[in-house]
Amino acid sequence: MSMNEQDKQISSLAIKSLSEKISKEATQSATLEALYTVTAMEFEQMKQIIESDEELKAKFEEAKGKMTNGN
Repeated sequence: MSMNEQDKQISSLAIKSLSEKISKEATQSATLEALYTVTAMEFEQMKQIIESDEELKAKFEEAKGKMTNGN
């Protein structure tokens, strides 16, 4: 194998390795983004439910106050 062929092989392997790493990072990033989106949607839904019911909202505020005051 000449030096030029070896350089090409090293370059090709390096590109393959980088592609795999970037793909793995991108997949992980997309998964975390999806998890964040789903969690934000669930949170917004819970918030709307609490806001829509005065009794539930009062109970929520009471529980929140207890947690904040440490009682």
